[in-house]
Formats: sequence, structure tokens, C-alpha cells
Amino acid sequence: MTDDERSEDGGGVQAAIAPLPLAYHGLLDKIIERLHEDERVVALWLSGSLGRGAADGSSDLDLIVTVRSDRDGFLEGHPVVDEVIRSIITVPVSPYIRAFMTSDCLRVDLVVEEEAELAESPFRSRVLVYGPDGIAARLPAPALGRGPDPGRLLRLVTDSYREIAIFPALFPRADWLLGRVGVTMLHQRLYDLLVETNQPLPPMGVKQWSRRLTPVQRDLLGGLPLPAEAEREPVVAAMATAVRAFRTDVRAAVEAVGVTWPDELDTAITAAWVRAGLPEL
Repeated sequence: MTDDERSEDGGGVQAAIAPLPLAYHGLLDKIIERLHEDERVVALWLSGSLGRGAADGSSDLDLIVTVRSDRDGFLEGHPVVDEVIRSIITVPVSPYIRAFMTSDCLRVDLVVEEEAELAESPFRSRVLVYGPDGIAARLPAPALGRGPDPGRLLRLVTDSYREIAIFPALFPRADWLLGRVGVTMLHQRLYDLLVETNQPLPPMGVKQWSRRLTPVQRDLLGGLPLPAEAEREPVVAAMATAVRAFRTDVRAAVEAVGVTWPDELDTAITAAWVRAGLPEL
């Protein structure tokens, strides 16, 4: 690629990476330098939270490399990987996606795509680092956010009731360590349910956990107790509190988006809970 084929938006790139620690800025400069030397590379982009303009000091350096064709094996033995990133941990997410961690614990996620795939790319929010003029116009428009999925909400509700129904099976074995795990699993279900009721949400990374909740929901989940010890009393008390939140606050959120709560399932499982000698719900 010659210099006159490149169109760089330095201001946009600098604004996108500004929230990252300075070590990432230097790493990006080195990556750009080495990729400029590779004639197979058509364009380089920032993606992920950087591409969405939502990065903060905990974001990764997410990059997309667009090659002319034949992306197979592009990353194997490439100087960017072996000489610049020099990863101490590499996660092969797919044949064309790698998650790297450098010896300084900088995190780099790198996607390789072919130029012919641009029009159907799932990575729609990105910032051009360098590439030919007009290449960004070949990307599809960002997808519109979807609303709450009734089917997924009902599956999550059913899964939650299943975990509540299994809980009394701990008692004959007195496996309170497993009980602590069960409490955290139910907390996860409640989180997933509330997030689904909040759809559509803006795209965000997996580590942007609490942003998916409203302030009231954060207070609700943040206030749920975890068992201080792997003993019957704290485990049962923590589970009972989570179940009450599930049957009241979470139920209200699910019903507010038009999903009918399975009352018959609730009646059967809460009756079994009481028969097992557990606290009233």
C-alpha cells in the first residue's frame, strides 16, 4: 500500500484512544508501523468500545485488520504478533480472531477480515486508522437495538425456578459450599432477567457490567447478601432473600414488558420450598 492510498483520520483516532492508558498509545503506534509495511493490508480500524466512542480506562485495544484476500494464516508468525504484541497469553477466539495479553498486561483483541466481507461485516461500529478514501462507506449501517425477548425471559424465569426447586436437595448432603454457589447462580439469573427487560441497550463490552442496569436495579442486586460462611443458616438466608427479590421486584420488571409470569410454576415450587422447612417467601 502506497502513501497516496492511505487516508488517515488522526483526530478521530486520537479522540477514540484518549481514555486508554498511555502504554496503549505507544503499542498502537508500533502496530500501525508494522502493518504499514504489509502490502496485503488494506485498512486498519479501531473497534469494540473504541469504535463505539464508549471507551474508558479499562477498555481493551480492539483492532480490525482488513486484508485484500486470503486471510487464512495471516496472524501466524506475523511481525505484529511475534515482534510487537509478543503475547504471554493468547486466546484463539476463532481462526480469524485472537485475544492477546502482553507482558505488561495490555490487552489486544485483533480481528482479520477480507475486503470482500466489508458489506456484511458484523463489526459495524469502528474508527478508521488508515485505509483508502471511501472505505468506511462500504460498511453496513449499525443494527437497530431490539426490545426485550419474551421467549428468553420465560426461559430465564423457568431456569430460576428450577434452581430454586433444586435447592432443598442440598439438605440431606449438607453441602453448604455448593449452596453458596447456588446463591450466586441465582443472582446471575436475576441480573440476566433485569438486563433483558432493559433492552434495547447500546452496544457495550462484557466488562461494562453495571451499566446494563438502572440505578434502582443496581441497588437491588447490590443489596442481596452473599453467605459469609458455607453453613446452613447463612446460605438459606441468602437464598431466601434472592428468591423474594425474584418473585417481587424481578417479576414486576418482567411483567412490565408484557410477559406473563408462570403462576402455576410459582405455586408448585414455593409450596415445595415450604414443605422442606425453608423460610416463608
